[in-house]
Amino acid sequence: MRIGFVGLGAVVETAYLPALTRLAIADLEIWGHDLDPARQLAGIHGLASLDALLAKPLDLLFITTPSLLHLQILQAALASAIPLLVVEKPLVAHLAQLGQVEVLLADPAYAGRVLALDHWMARRGIQQLLLGQLDAHWQAEDPAQADLPDFTGARLVLLEGYLQEASGRDDQGHPIALNFATGEADRRELRHPDGVILDIGTHVLTQARELVAALGMEETLQLRVKGMTDRLGVAITRGDLHSAEGRSELFGSLGAIPIHIWLDKYAGPAGGQKGIRVSLADGRQISLDRRGNEELLIVTQGAQRQSWRLNGPLYEHCLASLLTGDGIGKAERIALTRRRLAEVRSLLELQQQVRGPH
Repeated sequence: MRIGFVGLGAVVETAYLPALTRLAIADLEIWGHDLDPARQLAGIHGLASLDALLAKPLDLLFITTPSLLHLQILQAALASAIPLLVVEKPLVAHLAQLGQVEVLLADPAYAGRVLALDHWMARRGIQQLLLGQLDAHWQAEDPAQADLPDFTGARLVLLEGYLQEASGRDDQGHPIALNFATGEADRRELRHPDGVILDIGTHVLTQARELVAALGMEETLQLRVKGMTDRLGVAITRGDLHSAEGRSELFGSLGAIPIHIWLDKYAGPAGGQKGIRVSLADGRQISLDRRGNEELLIVTQGAQRQSWRLNGPLYEHCLASLLTGDGIGKAERIALTRRRLAEVRSLLELQQQVRGPH
């Protein structure tokens, strides 16, 4: 298999490459190009130009540049012979770009070649549990409670999403983000549009909408902003087109289900909660969270608790579904990409509501 990367930044180094190594794909060749010619990664054959990369007989190309560049790279890649183009989230950075992507993907010749990827789409534990089809890799925390609960006729009445990232302090005592893979301080000065709404809100919406899609439920999304502040807790106001959101609270509906989302890139040392929780009409709750390198799936009702764990990084689970076995078929790629487009549109429109048209 021949894989290419456009953009060789931190997500490739700390997430993609380790996942590909663990998957041990036979006869794997990895080629790459970065706008910074000095940027080279071990295990990737570096090329001096995008044209040189696109001329390679690749099976798949990952577009992992900053989101502002995704559209122009995608346009160039669609003119190549590469059969599958995978774009890291978020697919685009602003509404004008989104409109251009929607026009491109309205062409059937292009639509089946593009997958908008968010690795949280691999977080399928809740839907598998509700459908009675929990993957065999999940391990019950209490072997005496290994049997799956019966969810026949279960009805969702509330969906809550959260991504509360652990953070540290800089030399001035202000909050500072931590790299999600290494835990090291991320000293980049983040600017709009690289705030929590578009950067990590996409994760939560991906997980939530893949859940309702798997259950065959209505997935129309309507969201409003309850609060939006920068890294230092200062409210972001109309006309501010520079400050990145550090924290935000969203609410609305997903189909007929109320949804409430909390996003915080600076949750301090107590942060780390990443997932969704669904409430059922019979009083039970199901949550899917991360604990270190594991997924933790919990069903609660009153004092009763039943739980399962799934080991491994999310990127490994996500890339395994894409690169091994039967992969992701054309119809599913189109459906996944359409959902990611709708989510990005909703989040970009939220930013417009708060900041003003831009």
